[in-house]
Amino acid sequence: MSSARFAGEMAVILSLVILLTGCGAEEAPPDLRQPAGWDDALRLPDAEDHDPAPDVVEVHLEARVAAIEVVPGLTTEVWTYNGMLPGPTIRAKKGDRVVVKLQNHLPEATTVHWHGLRVPAAMDGTQHVQKPIEPGEGFEYSFTVPDAGTFWYHPHLRSSAQVGAGLYGAFVVEDAEEAPLGDELLLVMSDIGIEEDGSLTPADESGWFGDYFGREGGTVLVNGKIVPTVAAREGVPQRWRVVNAARSRYFRFAVPDQPLVLVGGDGGLSERPLPVDEVRLAPGERAELTMLPVEGQSVVIPLLDANRFHLPSEEKPKDLMRLELADEPPGRGAPPLPERLAEIASIDTAGAQRQAVEFMEQGDTDGAVLGINGQTDGSLMFSAKTNTVEIWTLTNTTNYDHPFHLHGFFFQVLDIDGAEPPVRAWRDTVNLVPGKAVRIAIPFDDRAGMWMFHCHILDHADLGMMAMLHLMP
Repeated sequence: MSSARFAGEMAVILSLVILLTGCGAEEAPPDLRQPAGWDDALRLPDAEDHDPAPDVVEVHLEARVAAIEVVPGLTTEVWTYNGMLPGPTIRAKKGDRVVVKLQNHLPEATTVHWHGLRVPAAMDGTQHVQKPIEPGEGFEYSFTVPDAGTFWYHPHLRSSAQVGAGLYGAFVVEDAEEAPLGDELLLVMSDIGIEEDGSLTPADESGWFGDYFGREGGTVLVNGKIVPTVAAREGVPQRWRVVNAARSRYFRFAVPDQPLVLVGGDGGLSERPLPVDEVRLAPGERAELTMLPVEGQSVVIPLLDANRFHLPSEEKPKDLMRLELADEPPGRGAPPLPERLAEIASIDTAGAQRQAVEFMEQGDTDGAVLGINGQTDGSLMFSAKTNTVEIWTLTNTTNYDHPFHLHGFFFQVLDIDGAEPPVRAWRDTVNLVPGKAVRIAIPFDDRAGMWMFHCHILDHADLGMMAMLHLMP
C-alpha cells in the first residue's frame, strides 16, 4: 500500500472516530432509574387476573375479617378484602370488561361500590339497586371500564363502619396512549381507630357526636402502613396516584423543598399540568401528581391540618410519610411534561336544566340532623332525562366543610363563587365550603337508573345527608 493511500485511509478512520466520539458526548442516553427498592415499603399487591383473555379482567374478592399487625406489637381484627389492608389493587386497561366475583365472609351483609367508575346502575353497589350480599353469599359484578384514571372500591352498606374497619382498595385503569409521566407510586391514604389492646374502636363510638362531626381514626395510614418511606433520586420523575379512602378525614400535605405538579384527579388526566404547593383531598377525592426531585435532603412529608371545621387555629402537623433522597448521581434525560395532557372539551350548557342542592342542618330534639334540601332521612329524589345536560348549584349552609359526591357520572366545575377553576378536569367529588356556591355541569348519558349523591363524610351520609337521582329515558 502506498504511503499516500495509507495516510488517506487513516485520515478517514480518524475522522469517523472523532465524529462518533462527538455524537456520544452530545447525546448521552437517558438515566431514569429509581433507587433500588425505592417503593418496597409502599408497593401494594395487584389482584390476580383469573381470565387469560387480553381484554377481560376477572378478579376474586373475599370480604373477611383478618388478624393484621397495623400498630407494631398489636394484632387487630381488621375487615379486609382478601386478607389485605388496603384490599388488592384492581388493574385494567381502558375498554376492558371487568368481572369481580365477591364472596362475603363478614359477620354482616355488604356490597361493593365502584367509586368514580361509570358503570351500569345495576352494578353501582348501593342498596337502591342491589340486594345486600348476606354472610356466606356471593355476587358477580360485571362492567366495562370506559375511562382511564385512579378510582377505588368500598362498601355502600353501613359504609362508615365497614370502610372504617378496613374495607377499601384502589382501582387503576390505564390508557396505552397516555404519555409516560414517571414511575407509578399508588398511595391509598386512610385512617383507623385501634384501642390500646389492639381491638378496633367501636364503629358507633361517641354516638350522635361521632355521626355529626365525622369519625377520624387515631392511626393515620398510607397503604396500610404508619409513616412509611419512599425513596427518590434527583432528576428521576415519579407519578403519584393518591386516593383519600378515609371515611371522614381530609388529607392535606406538601413535600418540603420538592416541586409537585397536579396532572389529574377524579376522572383521569387534567387538561394541562398545574404546579401546586400542597394537595388537599376531601374524603373520596383522588389526585394524580408528578414529582421531579431536585437537590435537597431527605424529609418527612407532613400531614397538615385541613381545618374542615374552620377553627381559628390549626393543629400541629403530623408525620404522614418519609421521602428519602438517594445518595446517587442525579438522573438525566427526563422529558418535560406535555403542555396538553388531555383533550377535555367544555360542556355545552345551552338549554341545560338547573337544580339547586343545599347541604344543610336543622335542630332536633337530639341536637341537630343533617340533610339535603330540607330532607334529613335520605328520601329526597331528583329526576332527570338521559342524554341531557344539567347545571347544579351546590351550597353548604352549615358551618363546616362537606364533600359532595355523585355516583356514576363525571362533572365539570364551572365556577366557585364566580371564579373558574385553574384547569379543566373531570370530577365526581368536590368539597363544599360554607357560604360558597359551586356550579357544576353534568352530562348525563344513556345509563338510566337510580343514582345516589351524598356527602362523602360517610357518617354524614348515614345521618341523612344523601339523596337519589332517578335518570329516566
